[in-house]
Amino acid sequence: MKKSMRKSISFKFILLSLPVIAVVFLFIIFSRPAAQREDYKKIASEAYDTVFLSMYPIDTYSEADFQNYYDLTAFKASYCIPSFSVMEQYMKRIARSGNTILSVYLGIRPDKVSLQELEDLINQYPSVIFEIILAYPSSDYWTSLSEEEYQQVLSDYSAFLLGAPEIPNSHFFFPGHCEWLLANPDNYENPWLVNESIARTILLESTILSEHFVVPGKASLFAEDLAAVTGKMRTAPESFPDLSGKRLVFFGDSVIGNYTDSASIPGVVAGLSGASVYNCGYGGNTAAECPDALIALPGIAKAFAERNLSALPQETQVYRGVSSYLSENSPDSPDENLCFVINYGLNDYFLGLTVSSEENPMDTATYRGAIRTAVDTLLTSFPNAQIILCTPSYCHYYQDGTEPHGDGKYVLKDYVDSVLSLSEELQVDVLDTYHDLGVDSGNWNQYLPDQVHPDAAYRYLIGKSLIRLIR
Repeated sequence: MKKSMRKSISFKFILLSLPVIAVVFLFIIFSRPAAQREDYKKIASEAYDTVFLSMYPIDTYSEADFQNYYDLTAFKASYCIPSFSVMEQYMKRIARSGNTILSVYLGIRPDKVSLQELEDLINQYPSVIFEIILAYPSSDYWTSLSEEEYQQVLSDYSAFLLGAPEIPNSHFFFPGHCEWLLANPDNYENPWLVNESIARTILLESTILSEHFVVPGKASLFAEDLAAVTGKMRTAPESFPDLSGKRLVFFGDSVIGNYTDSASIPGVVAGLSGASVYNCGYGGNTAAECPDALIALPGIAKAFAERNLSALPQETQVYRGVSSYLSENSPDSPDENLCFVINYGLNDYFLGLTVSSEENPMDTATYRGAIRTAVDTLLTSFPNAQIILCTPSYCHYYQDGTEPHGDGKYVLKDYVDSVLSLSEELQVDVLDTYHDLGVDSGNWNQYLPDQVHPDAAYRYLIGKSLIRLIR
């Protein structure tokens, strides 16, 4: 009787507990954020061979980029993973999904997980390559920390950077030591989320180009750079004038026209000063007119002054830039707030185009004559505008620009000297990027990835320097 009663009570207890268990189970399921629940559905139902999980926002990273650049089909978590335990849950579900995973991209915050925890996770999946991109928050984050918090986070990053090269089956990347990235507010949508173009740049620079690869020779340098850059932001931040009322029009070759995002030279000026910028650059273009060019600087200046889009080749950055300016500014817009930046010369040197003509100073087939004509055209239409000439920047091509080109046996410095003398003759401002920004034969490989075009750090230097000249 007692034994039967015990069985009855036990059975009743199980029956009574089932609803409670169900409620608890449902609570656990539905207490998860909607983004996490949706991620779990996709993990179980979709086909993919790589995943991207992150402890900081990665909304602006594109799954299509993994297909285009790496031939990988990616699952990207839409949930910003708040803790390492949740990341482990994601990995367990991915392992049970039935997909063969080739690589795992992890966005890691060193202040939220230890290197040992991460290594333990990596060791659980020995057939997978882990690509770790350490968090790179903006200057707003670093300046918001108390001194105690700041020192602790620096210590966390340093531990990760110094220990990362020892972790097997993984690659670590850290773009967050770069001033050009952290200091420009237009690179970010919020202190943790970069814009779409910068997200693509970070992905490509980290993996394909390996610019931010944490290896033994660079790990300590990255840690030192991080401390130096963020320390300066906290104790001696650079200040820039408010140029929100200014309109800046950039004319130039690929140094201007090949870069159109917030890390371009116009983008840096806009981000740091608030100016309205118009990128009218044209990759491959020359200042001087030559037979193979559809249009050169004098024609571009004339088309701009006459508001004549039909004179410009369509599907080019110069067309898009001039079109944008014309759509946003009427013919009677005051020119006191207008500034033209002219940056030409590298292609003129590469092609050996004539530097000047003594017989005809306005000869547009010469470098000096073309710039002189363009400046005259712009100041005739906009007499109160400011003009800034930029010298061609240093390049490593052709024996550091010392190899003579053209009938005149010109070297790069001939074009540089022409801009400097023109600025005095025309009484316009000048930025000497060749001499004054510290890029030379001793360090060119730090700033010129293809020996000619400035990288993001160099473009940041040029942009900052330009701001100082704008009246």
